[in-house]
Amino acid sequence: MSILQYLIILSFILFILKMARLLPSLNALRVFDAAARLGSFSRAAEELSVTQSAVSRQIQQLERQLGGTLFLRRGPQISLTETGREYHGIVQSGLAIIRRGTHRLFGAEPTPSITLNTVPSLISNWLVPRLADFERSHPRLSLRLSASTALVDFALQNDIDAAIRFGRGNYPGLAVELLVDDVIFPVCSPDVASKLRKPEDLGRFRLFVEDPHFDLWGYWLEAFGIAELAQSGKRLSDDYNVQLQAAALGHGVALGRGLLAADDLKAGRLVCPFDKTVRSPAQYYFVCPPERLGEEAIRQTLDWLKQAAADTVAGLEAWCGNSVSSAKAAAIGTQISMSPSVSWSIKS
Repeated sequence: MSILQYLIILSFILFILKMARLLPSLNALRVFDAAARLGSFSRAAEELSVTQSAVSRQIQQLERQLGGTLFLRRGPQISLTETGREYHGIVQSGLAIIRRGTHRLFGAEPTPSITLNTVPSLISNWLVPRLADFERSHPRLSLRLSASTALVDFALQNDIDAAIRFGRGNYPGLAVELLVDDVIFPVCSPDVASKLRKPEDLGRFRLFVEDPHFDLWGYWLEAFGIAELAQSGKRLSDDYNVQLQAAALGHGVALGRGLLAADDLKAGRLVCPFDKTVRSPAQYYFVCPPERLGEEAIRQTLDWLKQAAADTVAGLEAWCGNSVSSAKAAAIGTQISMSPSVSWSIKS
């Protein structure tokens, strides 16, 4: 071997070693993606089925290899640095390209899958109870659920295929489809309902309100000319599940959304004390990148969601009417069984 050939081979080996130092391992990038996406080392460990210390070590090694800080650490709390946030977008794009390319060329994934992002209340109250129906209807399509209150940026989060957002439908740059024309109405326990004879009586009870951007009490109350009652509402929690549970336990009155309250109404856990529903100014919308709306898996998922939503709210006004009748019957029974000296209510 000549000296020139030896130098060429040596230079090539040194180049490979340098590139190996600059290019992180796929495993390290997967760990970083999980931690950045979930905002927690412990939750990333659960998703990846490893220990939290293993996740922490991988992130530390990755930061040393890159020569920069990806996360700010404040005790158990972590948050992405500006560089970490930008790098996470790059990593997600790369992983998505690898995943889709592998599936296209080798069919590595046995069935196509859709990852759907939405708020936790919609997942637990509505989607999870209907997963079995989705699986029966689409045995060759896998639906994965991602819970988050933050709006998805599809340009950065390539692992999310579509999302359901609660709002007014103004989402520029996205394909937007209304799931169902939903209504709002008060809901509470049967005991509380028996104390409510007219809408003005709501002033004697706690009204559970939400973040001002999403609270819709004023729209329902305005229909009765008592919109001012919304100002005395109690912001117990921005978690809609908490509000419904508190109402079911008799701690106050929540504003029901048809899609999320229908199951509780039909099961008798909640009742509607009045038979007046109002069309909601905020609705649930299916959104995805416009270029993907025509994909078969996306269309199948959207069609199923629309049908499931329509089935959920079908006959809802009749259920509200039945709730009113039940509440009145409970009120009569209470008047007969209770001593005149005994009464109670939940004060604001």
